[in-house]
Amino acid sequence: MKDEKAFQAAPNQRGAAFFFDQSSSSILPPLALLFIAALLTALSLCSCSGRYPRIHDIRYKVVLLQSSSETPPQESLSLALDVTDEDGIEDLEAVALVQDAEELYWKIRRDQWEWKPFGGGKWLVCSGLLSRPGKPFPRGEYRVVVTDLAGYRAEREFSIRAEPSRVTFPSIERKDSKLVLKSGSGSTLLVLTSSTGTILGSFPLKGGENSLQPILASPAIRTQAKEFFLYSRAPDGEGPIWIKGPYDGSKFLFSREETEYPVKKVQ
Repeated sequence: MKDEKAFQAAPNQRGAAFFFDQSSSSILPPLALLFIAALLTALSLCSCSGRYPRIHDIRYKVVLLQSSSETPPQESLSLALDVTDEDGIEDLEAVALVQDAEELYWKIRRDQWEWKPFGGGKWLVCSGLLSRPGKPFPRGEYRVVVTDLAGYRAEREFSIRAEPSRVTFPSIERKDSKLVLKSGSGSTLLVLTSSTGTILGSFPLKGGENSLQPILASPAIRTQAKEFFLYSRAPDGEGPIWIKGPYDGSKFLFSREETEYPVKKVQ
């Protein structure tokens, strides 16, 4: 759909869902478990009227991931759901992705999704679902199941049909005060993030030398940038996105002298 706003996956896979098969169980960090427990306790004080959730539409994007150390690419999936609940979207408890043909199952909890504005409303976005190590997502039919706090469910199907893509990832190095990009299969966008995963800025890069000056003109980037990713996609915007990174911001954005002898704030 070239005339519609494309759904984008977040470069930082913070809070991404883990891969599960039907015999596995969820393992979350202790802080995430405490957060979920507190949230569910608070919500349990509110009564649910028993009205069902509804999934109005589903969009997905296949994302190819590669680390800065040139590891083999890993296929990832991001989902965007137009979902509502008559008791309010805060009544939604979990999202499951099911591939029946190969008996695969992904469970996404409340702290693993976010709400993004899209088309005049808010869509539930789940980024960073991973396939089996070294394997692409199976092609074919998938079911998305949304469950609310009362246990009521909504279900909708979608299909992944396009065959896994073969793309060339870009590579980057620093030379003096410039970033030198070796272009890959598509256009490249440099996306910078903070230590908490906040996106600080994005800049298109061309093949060859790119000045650091417009990037470092931002005070937020100079003081908060921790790492960056290289986003690529086909010129027509169709097909997958491929993301390479993270790269160490201090190594690529600042000179050795700036890193070893940071400027002290004047009191």
